[in-house]
Amino acid sequence: MKKHICYLLLSPLILSATSCATNSASQNVDVVIISGQSNGVGCTYSLYLPDTVGNDRYEEFFTGYSDIQIAYDCWTKDWPATGITFIPHQNRSKKDTFVPTRLGQGNGPSTFGPEIGIAEALHKKYANKLFLIKFACGGSNLKDDWAQRNSPLYGKLIDYVKKQMNNLKEMGYIPTIKAFCWMQGEGDSYPGYYSVYQNNLRIFTTNLREDLKDLSGNKELPFIDAGISDSSVWEHPREVNEAKVAFAEESENNIFIDTIAAGMHTNQEPDEVDECHYDSESEVLLGHLFAEAFEQFLEPIE
Repeated sequence: MKKHICYLLLSPLILSATSCATNSASQNVDVVIISGQSNGVGCTYSLYLPDTVGNDRYEEFFTGYSDIQIAYDCWTKDWPATGITFIPHQNRSKKDTFVPTRLGQGNGPSTFGPEIGIAEALHKKYANKLFLIKFACGGSNLKDDWAQRNSPLYGKLIDYVKKQMNNLKEMGYIPTIKAFCWMQGEGDSYPGYYSVYQNNLRIFTTNLREDLKDLSGNKELPFIDAGISDSSVWEHPREVNEAKVAFAEESENNIFIDTIAAGMHTNQEPDEVDECHYDSESEVLLGHLFAEAFEQFLEPIE
């Protein structure tokens, strides 16, 4: 099997093209799902962006991208994984309608997730032709919360995705899911969890591909899997990432993003270090890496 591993990203200026699509009813549009735990939700503070990416990009992120819209539903769960099943609770970050992608769509109004980097990288080339759906839960682990159809979060994920796909249809679009972006694994970097991570990925993606088959053009849904950081907070990050790499070898449509090789970090904010979450520069880069990985599956732009 061919293995796909992304290491470095081209400049967002290179990823962005100069063409711009015009929004119209009854047009085909692509949909990408974002899911996972807290780095997928987005626990990175926007206030550091002027220092880490510059004022101009911060202003662009703050204004937002009206040509790449997102619907999002963010949850939180007690952490870390202990073998005890906690009930996840919905936090204050939710939109049941599609809105422009901008800052404040993470776990609260002061944070952001990978959607910002995705929109920055692709909004010019895929203007009004790409929609994002984010359903993620901070502190969640694959083993207890996502892998099985009866897991606490899996059914909520599928229901939310289907609801938003119906919303797009009611808006006059013909939507097709083109990729599933997964930023998760920190909650499984513990004994009893990391050793079964690869098998749980297999169960999870099999369920996803079956349950979303009609919405993804009856094709095998591409699964874009970002590696976790090597922060000292996690007990077994190397083993989790090795499981992700091994899973990527099982299918042409399983793609692993090596976030460590790409230079992503958790400890370089100007004032405060949060070893659990990517800092502002890296969270933007995460979105770029996702965009680079799934762009090959989007409909070609004429």
